[in-house]
Parts: sequence; structure tokens; C-alpha cells
Amino acid sequence: MVFDRKSGATAWLGIAVVSVAFMGVYAFFVALARTPVIGAMFGDPDFFRTALVTHVVLAVVIWFLAFILFTMHYITASVPTGKGEFRAVDGAAIGVALIVATPFTGPAHPILNNYVPVLDRWLYLLGVAIFFIAVAVAFLLRARATLDSGANGNGPALITRGSLLTAGLALISAILCFVISWYGLSTGPVMEESQRRFYFEVLFWGGGHTLQFANGLGLMAVWSILASKLTSENILDDKVTKGLLAVIALFIISAPLQYFIYDHDSVELRSLFTSLKGWGLSFGPIILGAAIFVKRKNLSENPVASRGLFLSMFLFALGGAIALTLSGSDTRVPAHYHGVIGGVTLCFMTLAQLAVTENGWLTVSEKWKKIQITLYGMGQSLFVIGLYIGGTRGAQRKTFGTSQQLDDAMKYFGMSVMGIGGLMAVTSGVFFVIFMLKSFNAGRKKAL
Repeated sequence: MVFDRKSGATAWLGIAVVSVAFMGVYAFFVALARTPVIGAMFGDPDFFRTALVTHVVLAVVIWFLAFILFTMHYITASVPTGKGEFRAVDGAAIGVALIVATPFTGPAHPILNNYVPVLDRWLYLLGVAIFFIAVAVAFLLRARATLDSGANGNGPALITRGSLLTAGLALISAILCFVISWYGLSTGPVMEESQRRFYFEVLFWGGGHTLQFANGLGLMAVWSILASKLTSENILDDKVTKGLLAVIALFIISAPLQYFIYDHDSVELRSLFTSLKGWGLSFGPIILGAAIFVKRKNLSENPVASRGLFLSMFLFALGGAIALTLSGSDTRVPAHYHGVIGGVTLCFMTLAQLAVTENGWLTVSEKWKKIQITLYGMGQSLFVIGLYIGGTRGAQRKTFGTSQQLDDAMKYFGMSVMGIGGLMAVTSGVFFVIFMLKSFNAGRKKAL
């Protein structure tokens, strides 16, 4: 699927790549701050927390949503990008710029709430709001083209189109959760400064859980695209696809309704959203992943697509398996979600490489493409395993340097493995950004 340089596909891919570049920089600082010996040099706790907040938002909000929108434009490349869609891209870019700029404009006031952690500054919060509005508008404007892309029977598979459209539904549902929660909190008693973490935890809890459906469905869409490049077979039967996506959609639609049943800050609501995500999000990738795995012997040879696909599936499965062992709040929790989001990131990187190669923009050898993918897969796996080992010995999450209390050999070993894996994954991210920048430059030269 070839897309024009001046198209929505290129624009959203550009935003995605920029977010990867900045999230890699912040991830590097976070990994250093948690690595034994090196971490002791980071004496300012706000430095670590600011880097962590910015990294998380770039990694699991901006990068994922921007790439899902790229994927929608990629499979509908024959449909021109409208003016309204370009304005949505502009809005998203402004939001990202405000978020990235915030740490450089004064004290950041980082708050490590879950899912959408914040820098408690109006500039950052404005950036987040603008970005969410922009991507929601972009989804709505591209939904019809995505739906119609399979009308002639020769377009992308139903699982691809359906997953992307359901991801858009999850985004809208998540934003509704944010708005309902904000309204409920704004009409309640005024919170003291010391209660700000609780405020943002409640504000983003339900919508944050719902947003993970969009990320998981984006993963499913890209898995199906990568699989389609390896076989002409329909990976998942259309009847199974319709039933699967209908059930997931029910979970998504039900999310905002929970705020009218339970108090916004109640334990019951928190537990319900945890269960909603746990049950509603898991079986989609499991069923699709199993279908791909069963047909693996029928897949053609495409080293980049197959390696990226199966390493992504491995990382996602590793993160899912760790979820079954969780108890408490140690580093096994980030081990779980870094496995899962690592799987999403790796398949996104793989599709990005293939897409710009199809455009004739990327001339890097197959060897280097495979190195980048393998380095990320191995590095992220070590990162996850290191966090898990540390967690089994009681290493606490969201700590750094001497506050980690690495008081036994296994904690020390686990955090060392995590640091090595993090460095490998960040190095892979540098390769990826370089590949993409070379591609954009090649596309610009071809257009001259």
C-alpha cells in the first residue's frame, strides 16, 4: 500500500516517530536512574519522576494513538486526506509540543498517577486535552473511509478494519470517561494540594483502562496486516471476527455507564474497571494470536514481517503471563505492562519499516532492519525479566537510585538486567528513528 508524501499517513507517522524519539530520550534517563551504581548519581527525585511521566504519556498515549491513525490512513491510502483531517494533525502536533515543552518551562510538579500520569502544570494539561480532542476528531473523519475500504472485497481483512474502528470507539469511550469523571470531581469538595495525586488517579482511572482497549485493538489490526503480508489466507474467519469485536465493543460501551452506578472515587468502581480491562481486553489478542500461530507453517518468507510479528507476539504473551502472578505493587507490575506495550510497540515499528519500504523511501538493507527489530525484542525482554526478578524480591515500582533499596543480590541482579535490556531497547529505538528520518528525507527528495 503506497501513500503520498503529503498525506495523512505521512503526517501521523511523523507525529508517531517524533514521540518515539522523545520517549526514547526520557526512557534512557529512567533506565539509568534505576540501574545500580549509575542510579546513585541521580539525586533529584523530581528529575526521575518528570522523565517517567513524560516517557509514559509519549509511549502509551501519543505513540500508540498516532500510529493507529497512521494505520487507518495506510489501509485507505487511495482516499485523499481532507482539510479537516490535516487540521486534526496540526492540533495533535500542538498538543505534543506543549507536553514535551512543559519540563523546560519551570518546576514540573510530576504526579505518578496511573495510565495518564501528569505534570501538574496548565501547559501540560492543555497539551493533553488538545491531543485527545485532535485524535478523536481524526478518528471520526477517517472512520467512513476505513469502513468502506473493504466494500469491493479486495481491501484489508475484516479483522483489520474492524479492529481499527473498534479502537476508535474505545478512544471516544475513554474520553467520555475522562469528561464524566472530571465533572463529578469538579462538583465535589475542593481538594487540597496534598490530594492532587488522588484527584488525577480518579480522573484518569476509568478512561485510562478503557484507552488500553484502543491500544490492544491497534495491536490486533497491525498483527493482521503483518500476517496478510505473509499469506493470502484469511487469518480469522469473518464470523468469528464479528462475534469477537462485538463482545469487545460491549465492554467498551459499558465503561462510561459505570459512573452512573458507582461513586467516582469508590473502591467498587476501581475494581470494576480493572476487571473490565482484564476480561475484555485479553481474549482478542489471544484468539488472533492463536490463529496466526496455528497457520505459521503456511506463512511465506518475509524476514522482517515474520520476525517482527512473532517477537511482538512473544513479548505480549510474556507480559500477559506475568499478569497472572501479580500481587502488591512491586516491579512485577511494570514488568507486566512493559511486556504488553513492548509487544504493541514492536509490531508498530515493524509495520512502519515495511510501509516506508513499500513507498521506496527506505533503502536500508534487510540485515539492518532485522537487527533493529531483534535488538528491540531482546532488549525489551531483558528489561521485563529484570523488573520481574527484582519484583520477586520486593523491589518497589516508581522508585530510583538509592530509594530502590537494592539490599540483596537478586534485586541487584534484576535491576542490572533491566538496565542492560533498557539500553538495548533504547538503542533499537535510535535505529528506528534514524531509519524513519532517512525515509522522510528520501520521500521529500523524490517529490522534488
